Amino acid sequence: MLHLQRQVDAQLRKQPTSDLVRTVQVRELLLGHLQHGRVQPIPGLLTYLRENTADTAIHFRPYEEWALLAVSEEFYPLIKQISRFEAGSQPAEAARQYGLLPQDGLFEAATHRVAAREDTLRRAIQQAHFLPEDSTFLQLFVSLLKMREQPTTPAGSTPEVKAFLGQYPDTEYASFLRLFVQPEARPSRFSYGLDFHSGTSILTGNLPTYFRTGANLGHGFELGWDRYQLYLRNYIGLGSVREDFAYRGDWRQGLKVNYFVPEASVGYMVYKSSRLRLTPFAGFSAFFIAPANSQKDNPDNALDMSFRHPLTAGVNLDIKLWQTESYGPTMHETGSWMLKLRAGVRQGQARHHAIFNGSIIYLDLGIGGFGRMMKRVAQ
Repeated sequence: MLHLQRQVDAQLRKQPTSDLVRTVQVRELLLGHLQHGRVQPIPGLLTYLRENTADTAIHFRPYEEWALLAVSEEFYPLIKQISRFEAGSQPAEAARQYGLLPQDGLFEAATHRVAAREDTLRRAIQQAHFLPEDSTFLQLFVSLLKMREQPTTPAGSTPEVKAFLGQYPDTEYASFLRLFVQPEARPSRFSYGLDFHSGTSILTGNLPTYFRTGANLGHGFELGWDRYQLYLRNYIGLGSVREDFAYRGDWRQGLKVNYFVPEASVGYMVYKSSRLRLTPFAGFSAFFIAPANSQKDNPDNALDMSFRHPLTAGVNLDIKLWQTESYGPTMHETGSWMLKLRAGVRQGQARHHAIFNGSIIYLDLGIGGFGRMMKRVAQ
């Protein structure tokens, strides 16, 4: 230990010997040892920091120290720390000091060395005189650190975790696993989605006398709260003028037109199963027809026909195609891709001439993503 202290002090002789400087320097030494496969100096460096810095100094993030203890076979301090650790119990000053620690890859280097020494670590655990629950947890902890080095599936889905929770459900280790590895979570009440769709539309009343409809394209957003859904959608239909007529200008036969039907509606999910969701909806929409012309100087651009009675109604049928799961450092999202069938009607009467009245009925098929954030259940 004396040799180690002299080594570290020699490297610090030209620097202010604050706790943070000592911590950074020792972390650099630890990182170098790990990268070269040397784990024997780790316990001594950890002891050096404890003995040569203030009791309130923070040297490592909790998971960094746990990985260092595991890779250097310091199993007794490891299980003592984990069994006593409580998330959220650290004071604000500790959280501030965590932010001052460098992002130097120390944890990644430790997990890499755990993966390289896996067999050695497991033999050391088996040969030590631990209680069954301690030994089982340490074997599991080695597996979890290895998975951080070679991630293939979320750690919480491993059979080892589930088996441990089933065998030792009331231990401090079980609480640790539920909190950090397999937290109990439930979907948020808030949901969101995005879809793209295409289909066809039918005009009723006097409108088909003057207009011919074709395909339509569109996209939509949806926001949900429990079974309630808010839909924000826009349809652009393709069509043409069927015969000449006058409406605030001359509409000639064969003129290409677009139908625009933006919509805001509210739905309630009346049926929900593992594969299907049925949601009637009602709301407000605009409806207007304009020439499909992008030339600024074209006289047809002055033509447009808008409609009164902004009510719309219909039904959505969503069919789940496959489930999705997304994991991040601080979030977990569950969702699905959906095949979306939508039928609706929008009544309309032209604002400036009563003869142009009827409705537009649309039927669309689309595909969209739907998701909810998973919220951790308080322990």
